[in-house]
Amino acid sequence: MGKATVILALGLLTVSAAGCEPRRTDTGGPVVCTVVVDTPVKVEKANKMSGTVRYRCESPGAETLTLKLRLEKRDGEQWHSAVSRTFTLKGQETYAPGLKYQSRQIELNCAAGTYRTVVDWSRVSRKNTKGDNLVSGSMRDPCNPLIRLN
Repeated sequence: MGKATVILALGLLTVSAAGCEPRRTDTGGPVVCTVVVDTPVKVEKANKMSGTVRYRCESPGAETLTLKLRLEKRDGEQWHSAVSRTFTLKGQETYAPGLKYQSRQIELNCAAGTYRTVVDWSRVSRKNTKGDNLVSGSMRDPCNPLIRLN
């Protein structure tokens, strides 16, 4: 039983260590990218709020990763863009090791209202294009939230 336990433990360590850094074994398929959008928050020590998109692509990175990021403000039942910016990243700019992410953000002066972060993204890799539209949860008055996490 002791020998079986040691073999099982070594096997689990090998599998868990291999999962830390994704490596492609098939070089013919497109690079996989993960994109996450965060709810707007107050910028520390500034009278601004920010919307952030986090992203990571497998090595060697995507040929192109386009992130159309915007902060939207709700007006009744409609959402309107308050500020927007497009980021076009290439190759190593899109890569992040392990479970880490790179990020880009946009900022807006603090103002009352309900806001959300939206990103339209697309990735081009090995003649394959993939993309999506991601919308964060909404936040009422990001600069003056009812609950402080500090």
